[in-house]
Amino acid sequence: MTAKTIALLQQKGGSGKTTTAVNLSGALKELGYKVIIADMDKDKPDAWSWVIKSDTMNDMAQQVDEKQAREQIAELKKRCDFLVIDTPPNFQTAALKAALLADLVIIPAAPSGMDLSGLLEAKDLAITAGRPYRLLANRIIKNTAMTRSLLNVLYEDGYAFDTAVPQSVKFVEAEAAGLYIGDYAKESDPHIQTRKFAREVVAYFEALK
Repeated sequence: MTAKTIALLQQKGGSGKTTTAVNLSGALKELGYKVIIADMDKDKPDAWSWVIKSDTMNDMAQQVDEKQAREQIAELKKRCDFLVIDTPPNFQTAALKAALLADLVIIPAAPSGMDLSGLLEAKDLAITAGRPYRLLANRIIKNTAMTRSLLNVLYEDGYAFDTAVPQSVKFVEAEAAGLYIGDYAKESDPHIQTRKFAREVVAYFEALK
């Protein structure tokens, strides 16, 4: 298939955007796809810093200069099935360019008021860029009022993934080790939900054929 480009957007830092980008990429690789992670945050390239720590993912990440983003991404797409772009927070120019170059914008949001506000702004950016988007419930803590509020917002929007990725210290530990959650804590709930999320992403593109 023609390589598909996915941009992760969130206005608020700390929403789990990089964690989502890296682990989605790892799950897509686990499902048998060739994946490249493009890190467009020049000031704080967290995705790139994560994957170069170990031998299992260090060949997956590339730093992309926003000034040459279109050309670099076009070249990277020749080498993969999925290109996953991690972007800086606060909707810097790189984030807008990533949205414009994406086939799908994914907006992760944790159960907090600030994340919900960032979600709405990221959605507006995707719409302004004329790109389809999907919302992801991220860092979910079950049976809390904020989680229920977030899930209600996503349900009402109508463009959310069914999967809700849980809050887990295993994600933090996996980052410290430079690993995909499926390599660090195989068949744990975080791994199972991340793989389910990746399957939803694949199904989204399959449905477009």
